[in-house]
Order: sequence, then structure tokens, then C-alpha cells
Amino acid sequence: MLPESIEDGGIVTLRLLLPSRDIGAIIGRKGATINSIREESEAKIKISSSDQDTGTYYREIILSGTIGQTVAASYLIASRLEENSSEQGEDVRLEILFPNSITGAVIGTKGETIKELRTKTNTQILISHEVLFGSTDRSICVSGASTDIRECVRYLAAILHENPAKGNHVPFRVNSHIQMQRAGRIIHQGAGNPPRRSMSSGAFTKGAATQSSTDTMTVQKELIGCVIGKNGIKIRQIRDLSQAQIRISSPGDDPSRTITISGTPDAVSTAKYLINYQINNELKKSP
Repeated sequence: MLPESIEDGGIVTLRLLLPSRDIGAIIGRKGATINSIREESEAKIKISSSDQDTGTYYREIILSGTIGQTVAASYLIASRLEENSSEQGEDVRLEILFPNSITGAVIGTKGETIKELRTKTNTQILISHEVLFGSTDRSICVSGASTDIRECVRYLAAILHENPAKGNHVPFRVNSHIQMQRAGRIIHQGAGNPPRRSMSSGAFTKGAATQSSTDTMTVQKELIGCVIGKNGIKIRQIRDLSQAQIRISSPGDDPSRTITISGTPDAVSTAKYLINYQINNELKKSP
């Protein structure tokens, strides 16, 4: 059930995921928009740094303060996205990171809480079926008008405040795998070496992002499901994080499926690493 009353003074941290293409509208010229949002909401706001070399698809926005302050900040962000929309009346989409241990409180028994939340706030709410890469977070995507999103986020913030994360919470970081690749620190047993930049690809020179390459991987039939994920969520995440084009061959009589990966050398190597990461995790579950 949803909270009967919400104390706006409770302290929370809300973490939003925004496509990089939208972040300019939130920051504004010389930071004018984000500074205005900070002043009006009185929330503390931190935006993850961009990664020009790898083309990070998402940016993380961390909102800290009281429930009232963080909800106000998220509403102002949603309103700015609404104003910046190319189509009049188009729904705003706000993606929120939630610890996996708390999502049960959002869903409720037999889905009663999320149904009530959808009805009460007139929003569409989708929760990722699985945790995001390298974390114990799940994604809650809220769509609707900015005013409706404000009410929905208010309830979500209250649930977050009343239900501290359980166990060891590993937060999702949009560019953590990229940063560790650069430092050569990602060595996951059985997952293969992290992708490295090819000196011949010109990855460190301006304009190298336009160069393209194609590679293929062969994956056993029984393992392809862990790469695709339920309703295709994993393969979509891999495409988003790597910015590579990925095609999987249709099932047939062969004992394996072929994955074709195209894009910049960095995008291809990142996609291969993430696919191997998924396969290795699946193999570790086998007796």
C-alpha cells in the first residue's frame, strides 16, 4: 500500500538517469538552468561527468535533501524536459535508480502498490526485470506529464525514505566500467580481458569516433538468453552502454547463435566485454 501521509522533511537521495542528449537542456548556458533549479528547489544536485572519448549514453543526476526539496528538483527537471520536447503534449520520461531490495515495496503484494501508484498519479511506471550491470540497482521509469511525475516521485521518495536498502548495496554507475577499463582494473574471472583502445584506430584523435568496425561472437544456444534478457532488457542495456549496433542470428538447427557487433572500435570492444560479462555470470550459476 502507498504511504497514507508523506513527511516532506524526511531526508532522501534520488538518483536519476538521463540520456546524454537531454543533459544540455538541464544544465543550460553556462550552467544557468541547473543553478536555477538548485536555487528554486534548495536541493543539492550533482551531475556525473561526461566521457567524450566513449560517448557515454547516460548521465546520472543525484538529488539530495528533504523529500520536498528532491521532489521539487525532479519536477523542475521534468518540466525542463517537457519544454524542450520536440512534440507538443509528449509525455516526459524520468528514469530513477532504486536499490533492488526496495523495489518490492514499490510493487507491493500481487502488484497492488504499483497499480495504485499508476492510478493515483496518472503515470506509466515500468520497473526493470533485472538489476543493472555491475550493481544491485533496478531502474524505475516514470512517464507522464511533469505535474503527474512530481506526484509519483513524491510517493517513490517516501517509499525510499521508509525502506532503507538491505544488504550490500552496489550503486549503478553509468561510466564505471569505462573508467576501470582505462585503468586496466576490470579483470573479472572468466570474463576475458577488458577492451583496450587500438592505437591503429586513432581513438585518441579528433574525429576517430566516425571510424567503424565489425566483429562477431558465437554463443551457445543455452546461453543466449542471458545476453538477451527478459523481454530483451539486457541486450538493450548493452546497446545503450556500448553504443554499438548488435544483431543476433535467428534460432536454427545449429547449436550456437551468432552475434554481429558494429560501431566504433571502442563501442565494439565494450559490447563484447559486456556480453562476455553476462555469459560469465550465467556460467557461475551452473553447478
